[in-house]
Amino acid sequence: MPVVGTTAYNTAGQITALVRSLLNDAAGNLFTDAVLLPYVNSGYRKVQRALANVQSGTFLTDNVLLVVSAVTQVDASAQVSITDATAPPNQLPPDLLVPTKVWERANGSTDDFMEMTDLTGHDGLPSEPQGQTLRYWEWRADGLYFLGATKDTQIRLRYQKSYPDLTDATSPVLIRQAQEANAYSAAAMAGAARGALQAERWDAAGTDAIEDLITRATQREQQTGRRRRQFSSRAGFAPLV
Repeated sequence: MPVVGTTAYNTAGQITALVRSLLNDAAGNLFTDAVLLPYVNSGYRKVQRALANVQSGTFLTDNVLLVVSAVTQVDASAQVSITDATAPPNQLPPDLLVPTKVWERANGSTDDFMEMTDLTGHDGLPSEPQGQTLRYWEWRADGLYFLGATKDTQIRLRYQKSYPDLTDATSPVLIRQAQEANAYSAAAMAGAARGALQAERWDAAGTDAIEDLITRATQREQQTGRRRRQFSSRAGFAPLV
């Protein structure tokens, strides 16, 4: 029996073909791929935002390893950061939207990673002299900020990511079974740009399709067990142990 190649993901070309059918232009006389791709990308980003807002695991990336260099001098007023502008290879990943957890260990060691305390939304980092570990982290101004440590520290980063825009008909759409949500949203925008009466209809259909994806994502999360975080005297925020 011949082996048939398969993939769980649609391509942008499959999405634009559906959009053309919805807009009564299956032959592509008006709505070519080049015309439709900006609308498809807008719909694609809309679906991503909706799923990210319900903490869908689709957008999680884990075990990204970066190094935070040691401070040159112990100073309670000093802080260090990792941002988009940090020198390679230790800059933030280009697809990062927001970090969710950070762990640390001595750089170059094979020690277990220890989860750090997230002080984002807790009035910022304390003013303390640097020790041998980073201990805390804060996400602000699109950067990871630390007190710093007296030796180089390797961090393990878990974060929510975004997918790159689709560039041509062969680009994979990296959300499973999202073709209707993408196509209806794109058809609504492309149709509205040309005064099509059915644009509102496709916009409503796109919203319904996105809601279906959200329902599936939230049902999956409801089946996942959660561990309570331990209470800490430091305002009640402590990493899992």
